[in-house]
Amino acid sequence: MSRLHDEAWLIRDLAPGDADACDAIILSLPYHFGQEQGRADCAIAVRSEPGLVAEQEDAVVGFCTFARRFDGSAEITWLAVHADRRGRGVGTRLVEELAHRMHAEGRRLLIALTVSSSDGPDDIEDGYDATRAFYRSAGFVEARDFAGYWGDDGDTPVLMVRPLP
Repeated sequence: MSRLHDEAWLIRDLAPGDADACDAIILSLPYHFGQEQGRADCAIAVRSEPGLVAEQEDAVVGFCTFARRFDGSAEITWLAVHADRRGRGVGTRLVEELAHRMHAEGRRLLIALTVSSSDGPDDIEDGYDATRAFYRSAGFVEARDFAGYWGDDGDTPVLMVRPLP
């Protein structure tokens, strides 16, 4: 558990009772979670994968889920911050806490997939250009596009990688 000092924030483990709050966060981000299957996949993840939540004033305002797929790495599978709390450091704190925990386990890489810039410019200001910029600011670098990985929906994922110290 990590207490954040600049506001009344708490980063803690994701608990079963957090699922509905995580669903509400996803619904606040229709551009990023506009596909029904994506929302359903995320709902499954917050109910079955390990994760972290950010709380402010006893309300869950952000979360991330992750998978330990290999001994040397962990993948952020879902990361979202409520639309009215974005840009305030919530996502950064979630990533930093996860990076700290994964490093303590002896993992050397933290990875994430998001929509690639090869798909062209965003339709909105706070779209996937901002998502990639967020990950870059958190120490990730783009490593490789995977055309067709998410099926025929048109989005190309990019693998982003952060070495852990």
